[in-house]
Amino acid sequence: MKKYLIALSALAFATTSCYEKLNIAPPNAITNEQVQELLKTADDETIETILGAIANTLKPEMYGSGYNFRYSGNLDGTWSGQLIARLSCGNDIVEGNWQNPGDDYYNGENITGETNANNPSWWHRAFKMTTTANKAATMINEELIAENPSNLLKKYLGEIYIVRAFGYLYAQETFGTNSLGMPIYTKYDISQPAVARASAKETLDSVIRWATRADALFEAAGIGFKATATSDLTRGLTNYVIARAALLAVEAEGANASTYFATASAACDKMLSAGASLMTEDQYVQKQSGVTTIDGVDYPVWEAETSGFMNFELNPEALYGFGWQYGGGGQIVTYANTWGGSYRIDDRLYDKIDPNDYRRDNFHPQIPADFPTISYAGASSFIDGGTSEVPTYWTSKFTNNVGLGGKVGNSNVTVRNRVDYAFIRLSEIYLMKAEIQARTGDEGGAKNTLNTLLNARTKAGATPLTCDNYQGMSGLSALQMVQLQSRIELWGEGGLEWFNNRRWNIPVNRQGSTVHWNSAMTYPVSQMTMKVPSEEISSNPNFGPQNP
Repeated sequence: MKKYLIALSALAFATTSCYEKLNIAPPNAITNEQVQELLKTADDETIETILGAIANTLKPEMYGSGYNFRYSGNLDGTWSGQLIARLSCGNDIVEGNWQNPGDDYYNGENITGETNANNPSWWHRAFKMTTTANKAATMINEELIAENPSNLLKKYLGEIYIVRAFGYLYAQETFGTNSLGMPIYTKYDISQPAVARASAKETLDSVIRWATRADALFEAAGIGFKATATSDLTRGLTNYVIARAALLAVEAEGANASTYFATASAACDKMLSAGASLMTEDQYVQKQSGVTTIDGVDYPVWEAETSGFMNFELNPEALYGFGWQYGGGGQIVTYANTWGGSYRIDDRLYDKIDPNDYRRDNFHPQIPADFPTISYAGASSFIDGGTSEVPTYWTSKFTNNVGLGGKVGNSNVTVRNRVDYAFIRLSEIYLMKAEIQARTGDEGGAKNTLNTLLNARTKAGATPLTCDNYQGMSGLSALQMVQLQSRIELWGEGGLEWFNNRRWNIPVNRQGSTVHWNSAMTYPVSQMTMKVPSEEISSNPNFGPQNP
């Protein structure tokens, strides 16, 4: 009989007690058929024993399989690193005064060419998600669910669907066009023939179908919408992928726009009605936690526990994210943090934030008079590394030099970097909903949806902000209001400015900035889509056309 290959390699049945528990022969005698038969009637404990190791390969793919820092030379190798790169490419984030302004991404070098050394990493990141999901689907599939309707199996299968869906969505956002999609594989079989690129519509329809099935399985398994400290996949994630894919599909060749707008709207409504709420001013605005004296010099202290962006306990709107157990602070701590990097806001965007909008308080045009010359947090201690002044237009949105569970003076860098990272927040869902309303002709509805967000972002004691009284929004269409508020609300998060602008056909244009190092730079939308790596096309004779 055919030996069972995949599960055994992942499970690593290493103890006699495990064999005895399952009442099967030692691993050199276990067959595929034996395991499948056992799973048909297995309880959750047995299911976890057999399939837990396989299922546990899925979540790491969603938080990027580790966080590598830029100067280790691995920026392109992880999902988090790639999102960092996307932050550098746009209009609204400025690389600070200590970071090398010769960075390829920040300077808009052509990173899209098919022979560019960076490109394969982006392709591999997307398809590592899909391959991992397809491997797991070899054992955890619809046929098994039909035989054993265990909630744990439903959870596992839902994770397979959503990881595959997100991988394909990420590939389409990075390498797809309005006509060209991705080669679609739904099983892991090294002997299967290579397939041609599907259309953009076919690819995104698949993403929506998989994410919808994942949502149904998660609902049946009792999984909720809220982010967890253990980085569990959530219904916030499934519906977010549905909405984001549907908004991308609106522009696909052959698409019925109204159908996809309706799909995106329904997914948004699920998330908006799931019981999450928007952060308060105290949760949103990061404040200095005190001062510590080191070698006779007073240094400000910023604690992750005090910020809703870095502590799920203070964030009522996090629908999916990465808990600190998984090193989710890498992106934030190192790049959007005055104490570990120095991304800062472009003055043109800062000037558009209403004075009564408390989000403005996370950005600071002036170098603080009471800050010493900063000794940036390095690899070994609380304050240890290169020195630099805090730059103008610095941000405290993600600032911390004391991570979750850390303490002032703690020399353990992994503790300093412990933060929660809210990858999906309720505010983005309000913005997506308002976009849908604006693009379907319901400008009044779009403004009402935006007003909910603006009211929540009004400083205590100020007149509630609305689309009608928000400074700088006079004369804008509802869609333009959505686009501006997306830039303000989601600044520094997930490369969203880049992905949104690519979808909205808005080029990079830094002209007029007084903060950017390269303030004359423009970057056309035509170069925002990466070419498929040449190695992929050469290894797949059926692939089809390269991106234009």
